[in-house]
Amino acid sequence: MKVILLKDVGGVGQHGTVKDVSDGYALNFLIARGLAVQATPEKIAAFEIAQKREVEIREQERIVLVKSVQGLEGTRIELKVRATEKGGLFKAVTVVDIIKLLNVDIPENAVQLEKPIKETGEYKIGIVLNAVKAEITLAIIAKPQKS
Repeated sequence: MKVILLKDVGGVGQHGTVKDVSDGYALNFLIARGLAVQATPEKIAAFEIAQKREVEIREQERIVLVKSVQGLEGTRIELKVRATEKGGLFKAVTVVDIIKLLNVDIPENAVQLEKPIKETGEYKIGIVLNAVKAEITLAIIAKPQKS
């Protein structure tokens, strides 16, 4: 029996593939557990259309993300944080903090930061995503202490 796998199944195949498996295995295990559906010509055609649509959506999201990274080029962002009198921070500024500041949904590995920032000052931070590079300036400023 031919089935379309709805999820990855070890020893059988990956999500979205059409496999020929025994009738008993298909009916009693794969279909019963919602891991696959029987592959009829209509379901195969519908599944292929859905996959094409999904690829198009992912491509559009990638284009938007690349444009947003390009738009970050040369921007300067200020972050006011609690710091000691000598400029040491009470809490290090990490990649996650920088992504929140940018307000752009980019993966953490796109921000090139060797180690968390632990002192006040200005830092040049590179962002690389899909061969698109941008450099931003992050200014860490000490927040005035309350007396």
